[in-house]
Amino acid sequence: MRMFVKYIILAGFATLVDMSLLYSLTEFLYIWYLLSAAISYSVGMLVNYSLNKYLTFKNRSKRVIPQFGLFVVVASIGLGFNLLILFFLVEFMNLWYVLAKLIAIFIVMFWSFFAHKNLTFKVFK
Repeated sequence: MRMFVKYIILAGFATLVDMSLLYSLTEFLYIWYLLSAAISYSVGMLVNYSLNKYLTFKNRSKRVIPQFGLFVVVASIGLGFNLLILFFLVEFMNLWYVLAKLIAIFIVMFWSFFAHKNLTFKVFK
């Protein structure tokens, strides 16, 4: 439980990066919200990897490239879930994309935590 709380706190910072970029790309650069969400999620993923590798999972593996590759695979599945939820909530439930993104993040965070804990940072210790 303690590890999950730490993950949430650090992932919260990555989420702040994700949400800020999503809003900026969509509102100021007029990029379609789903494309903005994919870009912002990817940037947030880099922040999330960096923070959680060392601080949450205390992973010291020197095999950074294959580990990051696995992280990207897990995060890409999360991105797919995120975009599907976002699309459904915006297009069919008529929610504001920012609120829909927050809901999607909350749902996908459980997948991300357990997959990274049991795959990414366990396979490459």
